[in-house]
Amino acid sequence: MSLSRSVAVALFAASLLAGCGEKPRTAPARTNAVAENGTAPVAAPSPAPAPQPVEIKSDKAGLEFAYSWPAAAAAIPELDGWLRGNAEAQRAKAAKGAADDAAQAKKAGFPFNGHSYVEKYAVAADTPRVLVMQSDGYVFTGGAHGMPFNTVIIWDKAAKKRLATSALVDVGAFKRLANDRFCKELDRQREEKRGEPVKPAGPDDISEFNSCVDMTKQTLLPVSKGGKTLDALRVVIGPYEAGPYSEGTYTIELPFDAKTIAAVKPAWKDAFAAR
Repeated sequence: MSLSRSVAVALFAASLLAGCGEKPRTAPARTNAVAENGTAPVAAPSPAPAPQPVEIKSDKAGLEFAYSWPAAAAAIPELDGWLRGNAEAQRAKAAKGAADDAAQAKKAGFPFNGHSYVEKYAVAADTPRVLVMQSDGYVFTGGAHGMPFNTVIIWDKAAKKRLATSALVDVGAFKRLANDRFCKELDRQREEKRGEPVKPAGPDDISEFNSCVDMTKQTLLPVSKGGKTLDALRVVIGPYEAGPYSEGTYTIELPFDAKTIAAVKPAWKDAFAAR
């Protein structure tokens, strides 16, 4: 077959295909402007931002102030609101104290030492029933040194209210069941800080610094190691209670066992477990 005849045959075949078949069509691109049912599509809602820790700070009029709490508390509107209100109440009280001292110092011709109020909450337990927080605080009002302090918040998630440790645990019964363990651990920590065994108090000694203290008069809070149940009672002992100021704070955790779990109030039995 000659070249010209081959070209003619190819042109004829192409014309037949063009005449008997439609050109392939591509589906029109979908747009987001209108859905198939004629309504405008609804955009997916953006996820809510994760709660963040909160810190309120100010440094003016002779007062350094800082008050903070973790994201777990900020996520609970009622608790977050209470903390904000308490922060403002503490700030106002501390500011008034600083202003009064500044005025008195000026009147007497003495230098004024600025005041400080710092309180920082941290999670001690976050279980299905409660959020427990302990604050480490510090107050300075111009004296020789400041004073540390601790505060406890137990938040009942279902009832949406704060509870005292005594609402969950019979602290008197717990003391009777765990006092020996408590006193032994206190002396162990004293010896560690002092570098020598605890001696009986002499005639010139403060007896509380060498003998066991009453745990029920200290700061008490239930804590959790695993996060599912409350499994220990923490005892926080401030300066001058079990030793001189220089020894600072003592913290003792007493795990619940088969004996001490009996001190838990009946309504809270399912929230506790022996460690």
